[in-house]
Amino acid sequence: MFKQIKNFIFVISVLLILISNFAVGAQPVNVPHYESTPYDLINAVNALRAAYGLPAYSINSILMFTAQNQADFMSSNGVVTHSGPGGSTVTQRLLVAGYPLGGELSLGGFRSENIIAINVKMSAEDAVSAWMGDAPHQYTMLSPDLTEIGAGVAVMNGLVYFVIDCARPATSGAPQAGTPAVGSGTAIPEGEAVTYPVVLSTPNTSGDVIHEVQSAQTLWQIAISYGVKIDDIKRLNNLFDNNIYPGNKLLIKNEATPTALPSTETATPEVTATSLLSATVAPTHVVTVTQMPVVSKPQNNDRIMMYAIAIIALAILGGGFFTWLGSATKEDPT
Repeated sequence: MFKQIKNFIFVISVLLILISNFAVGAQPVNVPHYESTPYDLINAVNALRAAYGLPAYSINSILMFTAQNQADFMSSNGVVTHSGPGGSTVTQRLLVAGYPLGGELSLGGFRSENIIAINVKMSAEDAVSAWMGDAPHQYTMLSPDLTEIGAGVAVMNGLVYFVIDCARPATSGAPQAGTPAVGSGTAIPEGEAVTYPVVLSTPNTSGDVIHEVQSAQTLWQIAISYGVKIDDIKRLNNLFDNNIYPGNKLLIKNEATPTALPSTETATPEVTATSLLSATVAPTHVVTVTQMPVVSKPQNNDRIMMYAIAIIALAILGGGFFTWLGSATKEDPT
């Protein structure tokens, strides 16, 4: 009889282990993912073109290569620049990669490049919105003269670097003769701008978020990086236009008020018996207060069903065991 009891205990232990493993494995895993792909960026640009009645850009593999290389170059150096490795210009990089660039090469050809670095939580659509802040960036996305596009995305140190290279190929479809040499002996080719990504500032002891403007940063770039409106920054800093300069310290927002949670004492004294009867929103407040503890944790129907089956199984096994034990005791009183 003791051997049978040991076997029963073993079966119950195995069943409990299986239930425990199932419960642990059923826990949902939610990993946030913010990174956009180059194709997300292209889709956002083509959606913008469609909104303006323009044909979509065609994806070109060479432009995909040059744009991604520039995104990787910028992220590894922590700057936002149209200058590539060796001081190369956009035109030089396209030609060296084998793109059949159309137009007059001495003037740069038919090409245009947009670049930006913003907070990693922001999407390809946010980059396109930021580029709509001035005419040169709008031209890259909305040009009726350009026909093909490539995009690149790189993530480094909490920033995402977006690049689009847009161009129009030569009619012949072959690279033009007289390709310019790569590199001009200077780190930054003439006419190419170097800007710095917006590194987000944290609130000070008063809750103020202060941003110090870096070289070539624009008001729209700062606003999109912090997720605020340009008009709000201008209002907080008494700005009458969009002109800002390196070294300017801008008040972006104040986060002191949102983080101060009201206490229970300050939230409830205004609610009287009269107001509960007369206010149309009073029932909503009452329901919200009483229901919050009930919905503090989402229900899992599969897990509830599993627990119910396990309890029933344990009850049946337990009942069978005690029935057997009673009959065994009657048969063998000793």
